[in-house]
Amino acid sequence: MKVGVFGGSFNPPHIAHSIIAETIRSQFNLELVLWVPAYAPPHKSTIQLTPYKERLGMVRAATAEHSFFQVSDIEKTLDPPTYTIRMLGALRKQYPDAELNLILGGDSLVHFDMWSQPEAIAKEAKLLVYPRMDYPVTHTASALPDYLSGRVEFADAPIIPLSAEYIRKRLFEEKSVRYLVLESVLDYINEHQIYKNTTGAEHHFRLRSWAF
Repeated sequence: MKVGVFGGSFNPPHIAHSIIAETIRSQFNLELVLWVPAYAPPHKSTIQLTPYKERLGMVRAATAEHSFFQVSDIEKTLDPPTYTIRMLGALRKQYPDAELNLILGGDSLVHFDMWSQPEAIAKEAKLLVYPRMDYPVTHTASALPDYLSGRVEFADAPIIPLSAEYIRKRLFEEKSVRYLVLESVLDYINEHQIYKNTTGAEHHFRLRSWAF
């Protein structure tokens, strides 16, 4: 069984996430794409993130109508910080016979050596890499370390300059985000009063057109 592992903050999940996940699923014939919302990522303080329960709910709303997409709350079971290698180890116990494929952007591949136990990650899962603004896959492919030989494949996916931060900013300013997120996600956001105009760390925005 070929399983794609698509991790991220998903704060909120938006159309670029859905397009990337579907493009990679189709190109690499994945039988399942697991969306894994980050619980306690090492590179972000939890005060920077919308509560996990709400992000998990939004991802469930984003994936509910796709038969090849599932949501995993595996990171909630792990001790923080929830490093990728720990998450993959936990998924391996759930899917002992699966071929795991970690979905990540070209920017992450460039900095992959800085991740916790990158060689162990590459042994546990193949890397399926999609292009990001300023990080085309043709560039990232040219400087791979030896331990990634045969462990990386590149997706023919569109570059979509859309960020979750931009969407949060628009919601905070009570501007429309229609077509930037799926209708089911927008319904969830409205129903649960997420990203309302309140004070606090969540609403300090740093606009980066390439950031998911």
